[in-house]
Amino acid sequence: MWFSAFISSIDTSIHNNLGSSSAFDGLLAHNPESLDLDAPATFVLPLSARNAEELANLVWWWSNVLEDTSVSVARSCAIAALRRHHGHRAAVVAQSREGMIKGLRSLAEDKLVLWCDPKASASYVRLGVLHVRGKWVDWRSLYGSERVRLFTAE
Repeated sequence: MWFSAFISSIDTSIHNNLGSSSAFDGLLAHNPESLDLDAPATFVLPLSARNAEELANLVWWWSNVLEDTSVSVARSCAIAALRRHHGHRAAVVAQSREGMIKGLRSLAEDKLVLWCDPKASASYVRLGVLHVRGKWVDWRSLYGSERVRLFTAE
């Protein structure tokens, strides 16, 4: 695909094993509920840009990237989460690739800043809410520090 060469150069961090939720204790101190890591996979795609037009372009770009089934949704979320964040923000919380694409399209069409799958864990929804409100989220606690690529040679 046209974006393969661009994305293949992006290194990011992702964690192979999410481990316990204790890393989120400080982040979620206001709510005793911890992340339910045994729940079905939930993905948080936090996006940000310097202005509204760039954010709209980023939403469009990610919706196209995720159409390619060779692209890992989890790695995509890690790339987006671990990059520098700017003032204009949006997020999608979904449990599947299809949900992520639907959410991105809803962001674009309905001018939303947050789209959440109705079945998504409240703990992950909370991460999306914190992000769009401009709060600091410790994404490294979720994604770890192992360097990987969005596209692999396999």
